[in-house]
Amino acid sequence: MMLSRRAAQLLLLAGLAAAFQRPALRSVAAPPRTALRASASDVTIDKDFRLALGTCGVALVLDQIPIIKWLPGLPLTLLGLLFLIQTFRLDFTFDDEAFELKSGEEDIGENVVVGGANRWAYNTFVNYETFPKGWDVPILVYFKETQTPESQWGVGPGEMANSAEAIANGAVKGQVHFFPAICNAKQITDEFAKRGCGKL
Repeated sequence: MMLSRRAAQLLLLAGLAAAFQRPALRSVAAPPRTALRASASDVTIDKDFRLALGTCGVALVLDQIPIIKWLPGLPLTLLGLLFLIQTFRLDFTFDDEAFELKSGEEDIGENVVVGGANRWAYNTFVNYETFPKGWDVPILVYFKETQTPESQWGVGPGEMANSAEAIANGAVKGQVHFFPAICNAKQITDEFAKRGCGKL
């Protein structure tokens, strides 16, 4: 019975991972790729498995407690496996012009939340941070940019991040992006700084 439950969880996770893949579409606002070869300044951020393995570890413990295993245990197991698959699959890259999310050399397609390419010019960044701030192993990486059409800035967490109250407290308007820290968070924030990305 335990094996079939795990097999079902893996199948469900594979379906979730497949749902994140969409046909490759390019946004007209995406910075162009001018060079076919990698330049000396191209950087691919190192993968970091600590969030995925930590989530799976906590889930494994919770899965052993009969009353808890179905509520927090199963969803946390699926989340940990999703983090693990995405850590293997996704690459966070920097080239001379832009920050881009890829899968190896493959384009991962259109952004599933707001559309458009998963490629953002450095001069459109208005902020970036890790959460919780200052942790050695953060859970989320955040950035905000103005390249996405303004009509999309209120989608998801953007509504609160672009509210009158947030702007009054020093925020700058733009499209908000969060992703789990499945790459080296210090390396990615160092690259944001090195490439001149805006920071509040």
